[in-house]
Amino acid sequence: MAQVATGSGRRGRGRPPRLSRERIVEGAVEVLLAEPAVSLTIKRVADVVGAAPMALYRYFPDRDALLQAAADHVLEAMRRDPIPEGPWPDRLRAWMRAGQANLRPYPQLMPYMTTTRHPAWTPGLTRLREILLPAGLSAEDLALAVTLISSTLLGNAVYEGYRRPDDEMTALLDDAPAPDPTTDALRPLLADLPAAHARLFDTILDQTVTTVERLAGGPAQ
Repeated sequence: MAQVATGSGRRGRGRPPRLSRERIVEGAVEVLLAEPAVSLTIKRVADVVGAAPMALYRYFPDRDALLQAAADHVLEAMRRDPIPEGPWPDRLRAWMRAGQANLRPYPQLMPYMTTTRHPAWTPGLTRLREILLPAGLSAEDLALAVTLISSTLLGNAVYEGYRRPDDEMTALLDDAPAPDPTTDALRPLLADLPAAHARLFDTILDQTVTTVERLAGGPAQ
């Protein structure tokens, strides 16, 4: 997994750290990684980089611009993840696993990674295209495979980032004001959800690779 967060950014004795666009983005990624469920604010990032909040507005006009830059930063880091040599299905699996590990910690960045206003996905799509070229897909099927893989990966990251924890779902049933046969029937299902979620990405991964192999004319040897 690419390491995208850096040091604490706390201001020590002596001269304060030099402020730059890159340092602000790194600070934002650091905050998002430390507290993914807490909404990012300019003030929180400013505290991390040791600057006044207004100083950050010289580099970013608003919070959305900073979050978009953070999304680009995370995706660019994914491009540098080493992918082992081997048959393209194995490389695709490794690429998707690395992508899941990199995307899952940043649920707040998902809307910015899927936006069409910025080419945030360009490095990742370039890498993915290179992995799939040995499959011999037609131009149309290559475009379909790239779309399938990237949307599957982002969709899973969004789901994992925003879904309610399994224990909270069970607690909702326990807090019901009166017994309800319908909700009580869900208890066995809810009890199996943690194991299902642990298997979810592997299942998605297998189905995605199988679909691309079929587009390529059958399982790769």
